[in-house]
Amino acid sequence: MNWKKIISLVGAIVAFSIGSGFATGQEILQFFASYGVAKCIGAAFITMILYIWICSVVMQDGSKLKLQSANEIWVYYCGKYFGTALKYFTPIFLFAILVVMTSGAGATINQYYGLPSVYGRVLIVILMLATVMLGMNKITKLIGVLGIVIIVFTLLVGIISLVVNAGNLSTATAYLEENPVTKAAPTWWISGILYTTFMTLNLGPFLAGIGPDCEKRRDAKLGGLGGGIAFSACLIVMALAILANIQSVGEMSVPTLAIAESISPIFGVIFSVVLIAGIFTTTVSLLWISCNFVAHDEKSKKFRITALVACIIIFIGSKLPFSTLVNVIYPYTGYLGIIICLCIAYTHYFKKEKIHPETKEPVE
Repeated sequence: MNWKKIISLVGAIVAFSIGSGFATGQEILQFFASYGVAKCIGAAFITMILYIWICSVVMQDGSKLKLQSANEIWVYYCGKYFGTALKYFTPIFLFAILVVMTSGAGATINQYYGLPSVYGRVLIVILMLATVMLGMNKITKLIGVLGIVIIVFTLLVGIISLVVNAGNLSTATAYLEENPVTKAAPTWWISGILYTTFMTLNLGPFLAGIGPDCEKRRDAKLGGLGGGIAFSACLIVMALAILANIQSVGEMSVPTLAIAESISPIFGVIFSVVLIAGIFTTTVSLLWISCNFVAHDEKSKKFRITALVACIIIFIGSKLPFSTLVNVIYPYTGYLGIIICLCIAYTHYFKKEKIHPETKEPVE
């Protein structure tokens, strides 16, 4: 086993998964913490199981198929008609996610530094445009390193906050019953499912895109498994940390930043940088996937022009409020993701004849 490659893949998956919604805490608040302590843990457990499964399965299949266009993974899983529809819908959805994340960068800059949100939006757009020109191989290496840093610091902030404020967990559920915050779904268990399934649309092509970097399918499987476990650990710790501080952060656009700052002003400064890094690592991967749909050759002029035009559109759309974007776009996409996950399970475990979506040849 290539442990260096596996660790790099784990970092890349976590870095990709921890976008602005997770890093700022807005996703965690709406999908998990808003239901109270016991239901939050239950929802997080459902998410953990589904996330680990998605990562390990799609990484294996991506390693096996070695697709030129990552979006072709949907044709493989969902068939000619539904898969083709998803293939064309995914870039549109990714644009919507990119808008949300760029808005999150603006919210972070505004909340911590008191600067206009446009500064954060400009910064993230310039960074992801410059980086996407490097190509997917270099992007994977870069975000793999940043991913490990994000894992360590996110867990550190969450654990310290939990240790200091653990006593507040006993009153968090009662507080939320009297002061409810925005929920992503009607019930906690639906929310736990939707959190994984809404991510499937952007996670699938990403996993299929980095899978071919593995020479052995076993490395791809372990990389996906480790990435799912590491991301789930970060999720559970931060969800409990938010609940332990719910009275002070429940109405904030960036609750995790407030938690870090409550530990120490130095932590606040460092975590603001980590937040921007978390947003950057996800946006640059999503931008590459979107551009790859239009132009397969990442070194071509067409690819670069597509990236530039995309960034301009993303910047304009990111003027919309961050928390509103999260609540509207993410849950509804999750219901579509449930159908996709069922297709993945059927194809991976039960379908007898599997056809490569590009070569049209049978796949073992």
